[in-house]
Amino acid sequence: MTTPLRVVKLVLRPILGLMITFFLLMACKEEKKVIAKKAYEGPISEIYGVNMTYSDSARLVVRMSTESQLTMPNEDKVYPHEVRVFFFDKLGNNSTTLRSDSARYIRMKNIYHIMGRVLINNQIKHETLTTDELYWNPDTKKIYTDKPVDVKTSEEVFHGVGMDANQDFTDYTLRKVTGVVSVKNLP
Repeated sequence: MTTPLRVVKLVLRPILGLMITFFLLMACKEEKKVIAKKAYEGPISEIYGVNMTYSDSARLVVRMSTESQLTMPNEDKVYPHEVRVFFFDKLGNNSTTLRSDSARYIRMKNIYHIMGRVLINNQIKHETLTTDELYWNPDTKKIYTDKPVDVKTSEEVFHGVGMDANQDFTDYTLRKVTGVVSVKNLP
């Protein structure tokens, strides 16, 4: 005859054994680490051997060439290598050239940020400008900078800080002239 106490022991033993096994297995379970994924911040496209032209009424106005263009997720364009920009007059002649070490097109402002050993050469007036950084706005057709600039004409060299000019560098204003050197009589 089976006593009620014996029935309880027979039922509880397997349940207790399963519970102990379950807890032991849970204690040995390896924890998985959750790794947060970072959003990709690199370029969404890369173009090599870039040679772009801007025209107005089927007339060539500006030509830009560079080794590569990177388009970023915000649609800005990065030009990590030397950039050359050629401005053309109404007759189609190359009137001014601009070169820099790199540049960036900022889409939200529609401006080009031109950086690193910037040189502008106006072939008509035989004048050059050197600076470390400037901005070019294709809508207003203006270039400007707050950085130190040197402008060399056939007779003088102007040193200044800040400059505003039209894009072909035929008309410019230095914001603060810090020095003028006459080179007219130098050999």
